[in-house]
Amino acid sequence: MINLVASSIELGPMLQGIVDLATEATDCHACFIYLLEAGLLTMRAASPVYANAVGMVQMRLDEGLTGWVARHKAPEFIREGAMADPRMKFFPVLEEERFQSMVAVPIISRAGETIGVIVLHTEAPREFTEDTLKLLVHIASLVSGAIENAQLYDQQRRRVDALTSLSGLAQEVATADDAGEIGRAVTDGTRRLLGAQVCQLYRLDRDGGGLTLLSSSPDATPEPEALSATKLLLAAFDGGASRPPARTLWPELEVSDLLVTPLVSGGERLGLLCAGAPARRPFTGEDTEMARAIAHLAAIAIKRAELIEGLTNANIVKDLFEALAAGASTFAATKAAEVRCDLARPFLMLCAEPAGGREQGSGAWRAAAEALGRDVAELAGRTAVEAGPGPVRAVLALGTRGAERIEEVARACRELGRRHGASIGLSELHASASECARAYRQALDAAMIGRALLGPGGAIGYAEVGAYRYLVHIAAENAPHDRMRAAVDRLIEYDARRRTSLLDTLERYLAERRSVIESARELFIHPNTLRQRLGRIEELTGLKLDEDDLLSLELAIKLARLHGRPAEAVARHHGPRDLASL
Repeated sequence: MINLVASSIELGPMLQGIVDLATEATDCHACFIYLLEAGLLTMRAASPVYANAVGMVQMRLDEGLTGWVARHKAPEFIREGAMADPRMKFFPVLEEERFQSMVAVPIISRAGETIGVIVLHTEAPREFTEDTLKLLVHIASLVSGAIENAQLYDQQRRRVDALTSLSGLAQEVATADDAGEIGRAVTDGTRRLLGAQVCQLYRLDRDGGGLTLLSSSPDATPEPEALSATKLLLAAFDGGASRPPARTLWPELEVSDLLVTPLVSGGERLGLLCAGAPARRPFTGEDTEMARAIAHLAAIAIKRAELIEGLTNANIVKDLFEALAAGASTFAATKAAEVRCDLARPFLMLCAEPAGGREQGSGAWRAAAEALGRDVAELAGRTAVEAGPGPVRAVLALGTRGAERIEEVARACRELGRRHGASIGLSELHASASECARAYRQALDAAMIGRALLGPGGAIGYAEVGAYRYLVHIAAENAPHDRMRAAVDRLIEYDARRRTSLLDTLERYLAERRSVIESARELFIHPNTLRQRLGRIEELTGLKLDEDDLLSLELAIKLARLHGRPAEAVARHHGPRDLASL
């Protein structure tokens, strides 16, 4: 016995040596050694004829005579008719119906706790005696310390092996180029290190309300469909929350336990690592520690990859808009393709500038531009967005449903413009890479026109700007200084001093082709009130609205708005705070 105990510190050979010794000493037909692991009694050694059952036969402490012995820390002896005992649990693989007698003895640790059970069986007509029981108790007491030492050695060896494997996985993850490669390395490595049947890695959505599957191992593992499973998995971030049974996630797989580990980097919640254990093999505390270490590696790697991808994309997007500004459509289309925006399919260009009198260099606009850029990125499945420090510029790849989504996007942009205090210009819908530079100019022009027309913020499409598209590139110093401009400037000054709206009235009257009825309806005033205003306009300007060149007058009004002269007049007379009333 002493030679056996001293011969090996490895658990497997030692247990098999104990089986051989007990078999020889008692002349039994079968000897089994069960060790208590993670709350289950698992067969770790057996007579050669039952070697295929090692690691496969498990029972709880409330199952079988073996469980009874472990639970009560007391030996038990059945002289004959062992299977008739109600405490017995039948395992077909052990052919227990052949056995006559049974002896089971607990293996007690130095601390007085059960660490395993030694079981002997014999076939009729052979029967065990009390002497057999005493011998087995003696053997168990002699080998318990050695088993503990071997278990400790085995545990440390597994830890070293796990750390070595974890180091290899860390190197593999570190060399991965993107989140997809990281996900594959993490799920394959987790499944291998934990002995899991299935492993999946999820990325937390930006709003924190959902999960996106990054990778599965095996690859064909289905993504959980049940919304309840997703909600319960998200609850894992809060700790202590109930988690779904493994079968809830993978109903078609034989999984017995679920291990859910959050991915957190720098306090930011990134995702979840989920692993399912094979049937009748629950995860251990060591598995939980290993999963935490892997999740930490994965979180850092994913964050790093996303930061690199973000910087790379930022440089690509910068090159894209520089190419658009230079009119280099072919190069711009190539850059757009690198960020997965296909300009051969329907797309819109977007440009946003500060509204309400703010300037691009202000701190308020920089903060608004960043927030607006994030919201614009959600308008389409594929976007390329550059958010400041100047204007916000974006490509919105709308795909095959582009024509159907134009009004939806325009409506969302109007709301975003008002929310962030921005003038958002939208191009017409285009579906050719050769048109991308023209679409970009349309968005820029619409945004510039919007600054004059949208007040504190909103959105306007290039198709809506009308005659302004022909005037937007005329600089203030190059605008005609003629009789029509002088008339418009007199109205601007009068409105600013008196807080009236004669210029608006005149512009509406011209837009409605001098129809008093239609103009009054649009202005929500009585036709006679409109006639009085028109008369006052003629008195102030010296114009004859029935005789003068009204097209030139209308263009002069639009140029005044584009150049911000009404706003400047209000600021001179009442201060900049009144600009919002324009």
